[in-house]
Amino acid sequence: MAKAADAGRVARDLRLVVAAHAVSTYGSYLNLVALGLFTLELTGSAAQTGLFMAVRLAAGFLMGPVSGLLAGRYHRTRLMIGADVLSAATLALLVAVPAGARLAALYALAVVLGCGQTLWGVALRSELPDLAGPQRRARANARLVAARSVAMLLGFASAGVLVAGLGYEVAFLLDAGTYALSAGLLARVSARRPSAAAPEATGPSAPTGPRAWAGVGVLRAVAPVVVAMIGVRAADAFGSAAHNVGIPVQASLVRPDSPAAYAAVFLTSWAVGSLAAGRWCARLAARTGGVGSPRAFGVATCLMSLFFVLAFTDPPLWLLIPLTLAAGAADGYAEISYTTRLQGVDESRRARLFGFASAAQNAGFGLGMIGCSAALDRAAPFTVVAVAHGVACAVALAFLLAQTVRPSDRRDPPTDPSDRRDPPTDRADRHDGPSTPRTAEVTP
Repeated sequence: MAKAADAGRVARDLRLVVAAHAVSTYGSYLNLVALGLFTLELTGSAAQTGLFMAVRLAAGFLMGPVSGLLAGRYHRTRLMIGADVLSAATLALLVAVPAGARLAALYALAVVLGCGQTLWGVALRSELPDLAGPQRRARANARLVAARSVAMLLGFASAGVLVAGLGYEVAFLLDAGTYALSAGLLARVSARRPSAAAPEATGPSAPTGPRAWAGVGVLRAVAPVVVAMIGVRAADAFGSAAHNVGIPVQASLVRPDSPAAYAAVFLTSWAVGSLAAGRWCARLAARTGGVGSPRAFGVATCLMSLFFVLAFTDPPLWLLIPLTLAAGAADGYAEISYTTRLQGVDESRRARLFGFASAAQNAGFGLGMIGCSAALDRAAPFTVVAVAHGVACAVALAFLLAQTVRPSDRRDPPTDPSDRRDPPTDRADRHDGPSTPRTAEVTP
């Protein structure tokens, strides 16, 4: 009876976390569109609009390792609730302040959202294996990717309608409401205190300041394949920035009469592909207990880049849709495989590792946004996307070559040098090659 009650509580908590993730992600995509439009209208400057996004990305980048330290020491659901409440309060403040103070409030909001979303994501991914159990983390990650895809669709679809029909103030208050709802859902989740940190992260010699931010200790403590996967995902984020900034330009060139419709088809197809990958991976994980391998992750990253490049060759609509569907599916699969593998490290290192991984992805995406935005003034969208995704594909191919030449031992070093026991692994971690029923979660 007690075991059944525990299983029921775990299932309920997982449903609440997935729902909170969907609601919070909807709010993030809603404000991504609405705040960009609002910044442009308020300042009349495209440079200021770009600066707002740069501040948001920089805040997320700097917050990554800090989030890892916090998520390794404090109740993670409470950290997520705090991030949601602060985001909701700052959005409400933006609506309430006088017109003359809105620009300052806008940049404060950029910092809060950048830091809050990074803290939320690091805490969520660090907490999920404890919440769902090591054997179910792949399935839980697949459900998160599926929920995110639906939220992205709704966020992008409703942002323009809300702003045009109800105005910025109502859109921002609705956005604040999504964060408040997410916090309310998380408040019903059982709080769990993280286990004790690894020896290298505690005591008087614990890394602080720049050394703690760099995350060098945690990278030395995990399997090399994990570090390599973080590098591949950072390169993937660099490529993803290219199609993010390239879609509006491509849409205005290909369909000058209806660029919004073209962009909507592109993004919707991508999200549907990602949703399909999430659903399929969830069913696969339910049957086999795991999803993918490092090699399958590398292959999926290469395929995603290839499909995105092909989507920018100006194909007819009947071909554009399957190409972007395939890109979304490959991206969703790569994210699920990547997140599940990082969650397999020892619990005492997991949060710090995700903090460093988040910083690496934000760095790749930020550099891609800056570089590709500048390049689009001088080159066609296809050229920019092909070069950026070519970089991502080259890094993924190098990763695959390294896996072929020197297959990795995917076990992480023990927490204590005197402890030679292997850390627990799930069925996916015992499998080091692509499998046929076990085949192969930036941002579109």
